[in-house]
Amino acid sequence: MADEPANAFLDALPPLERGQVDAAMLRERYPAGAVILREGDLSTDFFIVLDGRVEIERRGAPVAVILAGDVFGESGAVDPGPGYQLARNATVRAGTDVELGILDESQFANLFETSDAFRHAIRDRLATRLH
Repeated sequence: MADEPANAFLDALPPLERGQVDAAMLRERYPAGAVILREGDLSTDFFIVLDGRVEIERRGAPVAVILAGDVFGESGAVDPGPGYQLARNATVRAGTDVELGILDESQFANLFETSDAFRHAIRDRLATRLH
């Protein structure tokens, strides 16, 4: 769509990788207040916020807000842990009506292994979140 907001994560990728991510991701919409992930859920999906805002909570306390153009779930996608699924360390809730792009474990792993630009973008996000 011509009216879609800029997406910092996707826009930072070269055109080929951006197209690969766009083709691979499933798009889902959630209404404001909907729980997208619960703390403790087993999941390896990776999420790109395409439109709207999500709120992150740990043990019921707000810890972060993620806006359109950013991502979440990268820790669980990069390191799924033993048993191939990692329990999520936070609850993610739609702060507004939100549209997400979702890559499942195999799609994420393929892009992470084959695309230096995608891998570097994910590592940059992880480094930012750890500091």
